[in-house]
Amino acid sequence: MYAITHISVFDGSTIVADQAILIDRDTISAVMPMSQAKSRHLLPPECLDGTGLLATAGFIDIQLNGCGGVLLNTDIAKSTLDTMNATNLRYGTTQYLPTFITSEAEPLNEVIQLMESIDAPESEGVLGLHLEGPFINRQKKGAHQEKCIRELDEETAQYLVSHAHCIKVITLAPESCDQAVINQLTEANIIVSMGHTNGRYTDYTAKQGISMATHLFNAMSPLDSREPGAVGYIFDYKPHAGIIVDGIHVNYASVRIAHQLLGEKLFMVTDAVTPAGTDLKEYDMAGTRAYVTDGKCHYADGTIAGAAVTMIEGVQNLINHVGVSKEEALRMASLYPAKALGLDAHYGRVRAGYKANLALLTADLQVKGAVQMGVRHNL
Repeated sequence: MYAITHISVFDGSTIVADQAILIDRDTISAVMPMSQAKSRHLLPPECLDGTGLLATAGFIDIQLNGCGGVLLNTDIAKSTLDTMNATNLRYGTTQYLPTFITSEAEPLNEVIQLMESIDAPESEGVLGLHLEGPFINRQKKGAHQEKCIRELDEETAQYLVSHAHCIKVITLAPESCDQAVINQLTEANIIVSMGHTNGRYTDYTAKQGISMATHLFNAMSPLDSREPGAVGYIFDYKPHAGIIVDGIHVNYASVRIAHQLLGEKLFMVTDAVTPAGTDLKEYDMAGTRAYVTDGKCHYADGTIAGAAVTMIEGVQNLINHVGVSKEEALRMASLYPAKALGLDAHYGRVRAGYKANLALLTADLQVKGAVQMGVRHNL
């Protein structure tokens, strides 16, 4: 057991000063005022001074393709996940869903086998796999390879269900999938997220089991006066929805409007790829050469190909450009994604009984260090 002392704590609701956080293995055992911890002689022998820092729940990135110079689609290996996790921790992210975009069947099988080979993925920040495709609409393929897009048939759905213990989210185009296969996924507790979709509003209302939306506004049919499309459905039915807050994928005013409509159902993702957390200007985007220009990740033809933003940069953008409060920005990066995944009983707050996942921030919202499942990093 150890304690972080004299630290401000954002517990998911409010910020309280001069606290002690007691950590026992991978769990927060107590959070209390320093005066109480001292008077009751509850501080363990090992204490870390957190004076001047703010402890918030570690960020949870539900859509992370790569970072730190690596991309899961181009290198399906444990070393790739290790690099992604190490990079995440530098920027306050303690949990994530490694995201694998549209591919042929063999690489898809390979990444599932990789996930199953990890003994204790939670200890390394992995909450499960996010399969973004290949069961999407070609008209909204974005940076995905069109030749790899295919139908989700019952046999494939059953294969995915047989590996549901390591698959957390599947992004698909509902208009391209039968209700029967969606049912197979949801009955296995796989979260079905609508994305890379070009359906009409009625295509979505006719389907059951859609509980999430992937990168709101991007690669989906827009809200129009006579056809509400995917965006209109999301605003109306309010599934949990991820949004990229880099100022490139979505105008900050659109983020603000979405937040006003969706509230705690809106969470932040990075959709980050290879250059995030690096100074790279060129990279391999799953077999296609891509570039970074003024923070925009793109192909030679200008098509957006992922993002270079980190979660802490997204938090800063939410506060400085979208205009949400510090507390709400932190919730959008931690508590709200935990709720979207159904994990908010153990993740997303700094409270007794929750997993010990913390981002320690300076007054100007720079990441000073992190705690992942009780293990200290850069502290």
